[in-house]
Parts: sequence; C-alpha cells; structure tokens
Amino acid sequence: MSMAGATTWPAPPAVRRWTRMRADAGGVRSGGPPAARARRLLFDGRRSGWVAESPAAWRGRVLVHGAHKGVSSARGTAPAMAANGDEVKSIHSNESSKTLLKSEELYEYMLNTMVYPREHERLRELRLISEQHSRGFMSSPPDEAQLLSMLLKLTGARNTIEVGVFTGCSVLVTALAIPDDGRVVAIDVSREYFDLGLPVIEKAGVAHKVDFREGPALPILDELLSDEGNEGKFDFAFVDADKENYGGYHEQLLRLVRVGGVLAYDNTLWGGSVALPEDAPLKESDREMRAVLRAFNAKIAADRRVEAVQLPVADGITLCRRVV
Repeated sequence: MSMAGATTWPAPPAVRRWTRMRADAGGVRSGGPPAARARRLLFDGRRSGWVAESPAAWRGRVLVHGAHKGVSSARGTAPAMAANGDEVKSIHSNESSKTLLKSEELYEYMLNTMVYPREHERLRELRLISEQHSRGFMSSPPDEAQLLSMLLKLTGARNTIEVGVFTGCSVLVTALAIPDDGRVVAIDVSREYFDLGLPVIEKAGVAHKVDFREGPALPILDELLSDEGNEGKFDFAFVDADKENYGGYHEQLLRLVRVGGVLAYDNTLWGGSVALPEDAPLKESDREMRAVLRAFNAKIAADRRVEAVQLPVADGITLCRRVV
C-alpha cells in the first residue's frame, strides 16, 4: 500500500537478515505458527546468534534493501525520512543479506547446499574477517564468489584485472581459480583494507599471483594501456568500485580484455532500486546511485561490442563477453 507517496512494504524479504519462524513453546521451528505465539528470529550476520522479535513489530515499516527500521545504517549519514515520517534505510549495510532473492529460506538453502560445503577454508576465513569490518557490506558475498570462480575456470582465465579490492575476498577467489602462473592485477585507491586480507591470501599460498596497485583506477588502467603489449592481454575483469566511473572503466577494459574475454560488473541492480518508481522512499545517496546504474545499464544494453547478461545474483552482476 502507499501512504503520502511512500511505499510501505511488509516483512523484509531475503535482502535483509536471515529470518526464521518458531513457536514460543519449546522453541520448535514451524513454517507458520499462530501469530500470537510466533517469533521472527533474526540471525545477526550468521555470526552472533538468533535474536527474537514479534511479527507485529514488522508491520507498517518503510523498507528498502538494507536494515529494518530501528537498526542504524553503517554509512553513518543523517537519517532520511519518507513522506509518512518513517525512516528510510540505506540500501547496503552490515545488517542486510546481499541478495535479491525474495525468500530467506531459499537463500539459506542455496548457501548451505551448494556454497558453504564447498567454500575454501581460506575464503571462509577472509569472509568472516570482512563481515566483522564496519564496512563489511562492501565485500562480495559467498554465492557471488562461487559464481566468479566457476566463470574463471570455464573461460580458462589466466590474466585478470580487478578494479576495487576492499579486503581481497574476490581477489582470493580469482587467485585460487587461475593457474599457478596466472596473475590478477588488483587495483584499489587504498591498500588499507587489502592489508587486512593479505595474510589470509598468503596463507592460501596464492599471494605470488596478486599484483596489487594502489591508486585511482582510471590512471592505472591508462598506464596499462600505454604498453601496447597489454591490449587484449587479459582474459577476465571484475569491477566492484566507484559506480560513477563504471562507464569509463568499461571503455578502458574493452581494450585490455581480449575478444572472447569477460568483463563483470557488480552491484548493477543496487538492491532492486533500479526498478523502483521515482517517488519510492530512498536516501539521496541511493537515489543518486540508482540513476548512475540505470545509465550504465542502458549503456551496456546498447553496446554492440559485447554480449551481455544481467544476473540477479547477490546485488546484481552484469557479465559482458567482448565480441569485437
């Protein structure tokens, strides 16, 4: 329903924290206990345990992909208010599961069945370290990491580029997937966060594959292009950095990645906000990001130099295969 131009959603779907329903008596899980006896259990980041909250507490909240009302955003900005007076939360925070699935149960099933049992022990270690960070929501979620690993192996990638590193979860995924003589050029404006993950990458025995370059990505990519030998040299590129520069990165990477190679762009659905109406309650920063990504998505859709597919994995990942 709508009130004064703000959309009111019911209980948060899979883009929030994990949920369960159980009967109070005996703590037995149930798919649909009587409302008066039910508790919705929130699993805090899959680390700290379950927190009970009554179903009535969820009703009438203005919600966006991110924390539910009453949980502070990790971004630390002043609260944005919807037209009906409810606080609008940031799309991304440490309080949200980074998935667009509508069912928390389905997301848990996928993670527990296909992802966690096959997760490399060093990837798990770095994932847990990253989740503890105040900006842990910036890290690639494990289901997306598994997809990247599969793509790298299917394409036989050897030389790769990563724009935006954070603690290095996706760098570690790449280094584990490519051959021993492979290389990932990892670019980030600061190595502060990367240094948190570097000991784990070293422990995994793949640090020799990582060529970390500190600084803004656009000039670093230009530097790579200044060497003609780098044009078409790379097999795969993964971009999870400042979205405003995605268009510029795309132009540079199309020259660096070979014909038949893959370019992958993260967060291109931005919590599903790209499809929301113009009057949807969003923080101004999320509204601006929504506009940036809608423009980038339109650019890729019209680019005949690539074959593209957009997948609703994690926060939306766009894969481009260079064809010319």
